[in-house]
Amino acid sequence: MKKIVCLFLLAFWNGQTQTLEQLKLETKKFYEAHYNMDFDGIASLYHPNYFEKITKEEITTKLDEQFQNDKIGIRFVFPTMNFTFGMLQEIEGKKYCVISFKNTFRVNFIDKLSEEEVQKNIASFQANPKIKSVKYEAKRNSFFIEENVIWVAVFHSSTMDNWKFIEQNPKFQSFDNLLNPEIQKQLGL
Repeated sequence: MKKIVCLFLLAFWNGQTQTLEQLKLETKKFYEAHYNMDFDGIASLYHPNYFEKITKEEITTKLDEQFQNDKIGIRFVFPTMNFTFGMLQEIEGKKYCVISFKNTFRVNFIDKLSEEEVQKNIASFQANPKIKSVKYEAKRNSFFIEENVIWVAVFHSSTMDNWKFIEQNPKFQSFDNLLNPEIQKQLGL
């Protein structure tokens, strides 16, 4: 009997390890897609709830417009990131993991900003509670920004048994529409 229990625990632990390792690889892929501005890659790793009200093509177009347009360009600064992975939790038959990290990015402006525009933009960035620091770089005409980021990874048959991501600060719809508030509470968000 002890052997059966030990084998079961070993199989369970091995499954959790493989799932966590798979999650780490998918998280790296999701971040790299952001860093490389691979909008199709980002959309391919979004949770299916993103596509209930908007198509993949609309998402990639909006990402492209957000990251690079005739006024600004946004670039992630670091090609790799240190992620903090929360516990894997099973809720309502789905596996969840909260991932956090400090992201650093630049918002580059095409046209030279006046001092008034600089101050207005700084105040706007600082209004976001996730933003930890904002520095204007006059020589680059850009803002160097550090932000605390949270992604929620979901693994379930609805995600075709792959890890898919929900950004806590989503660009296309509210976080509550993407992730049930009751589940958010259980995840400590």
